[in-house]
Amino acid sequence: MTTKATGHFDTMKHIFFLTYTLALHAFGQAPGVPIFDQSRKGLNSESELIGQQSEKFLEAEKVLSNESVQKEMKEPVPAKVSLAEPSTRFLTGAEIMEKARKGSYRIGWSYLCKNCDRWHSNMGGGYAISDDGFIATCAHVVDPGEIEMKKGALVAVDHEGKVYPVTHVHRYHREMDAAVVKIDAKTTPLAFNDEVRPGDSAFCLSRPLSQGKYFSKGIINRFFWNGGSRKEDDRSLASLAFLKMNVSSRWAPGSSGSPVLDQCANVIGHVALIDTRGKGKDKPILITLHTAIPARSVRALCEKE
Repeated sequence: MTTKATGHFDTMKHIFFLTYTLALHAFGQAPGVPIFDQSRKGLNSESELIGQQSEKFLEAEKVLSNESVQKEMKEPVPAKVSLAEPSTRFLTGAEIMEKARKGSYRIGWSYLCKNCDRWHSNMGGGYAISDDGFIATCAHVVDPGEIEMKKGALVAVDHEGKVYPVTHVHRYHREMDAAVVKIDAKTTPLAFNDEVRPGDSAFCLSRPLSQGKYFSKGIINRFFWNGGSRKEDDRSLASLAFLKMNVSSRWAPGSSGSPVLDQCANVIGHVALIDTRGKGKDKPILITLHTAIPARSVRALCEKE
């Protein structure tokens, strides 16, 4: 009888402890961790706020027009970019996430479409590469492409939701799928590190398919040459335009231009493509390849005179 009573008491203590522990972690995050509003209302509100700011920029002529962006894609505005020095201090995953959050931007087009009176966003990612407003991203993120718009603005949005007009396109390389744009703001830069190899860690913070603040970890799978006319000098810009990198970090449409980071929160590349292989009629997907533009290529573009 005593044994049974003791066992019941121990069980009740265990249940109480478990309930108390679950209550402590009911919100699922440590103090100060931002929570993304993934609801339809939250996403629509975010897009509307970006649209309102974009309209103000357009009215004040503080942002590049569609035509100006197209012109500067063909003839980028010359500027010297002072790149940050890479770190050698290993960080925890949470520390890498925090550095990525502060150095990352959403880059792309906020526009009033021709079919309704609402503002829409077509944006990818980007990352600060200097402390004076230079931001790297994909070339295809900057290109308005076939977006049908009454009017639109190329803008950048920081981790706190503040919107900035893009003032110039300073580097643009379609084949490499890399570009550098400028905003008038102090930025927290992420440094390049190209001394990496297959098997090294690869972290990515992006917004795949509108899933905000999605952070993942993988490894570098390989480096490879992809099409084009590779030159004799592998370090030339002409060759580096065709150098690619596969990693196992997770991303999807909406992640383009987001930084891929090493264990020290240095940029080892940026998101470019996602490619499924093996899929066909009555055939399953055999592999999904996540392709990035390596840091060596982007840095060479930034250092181009």
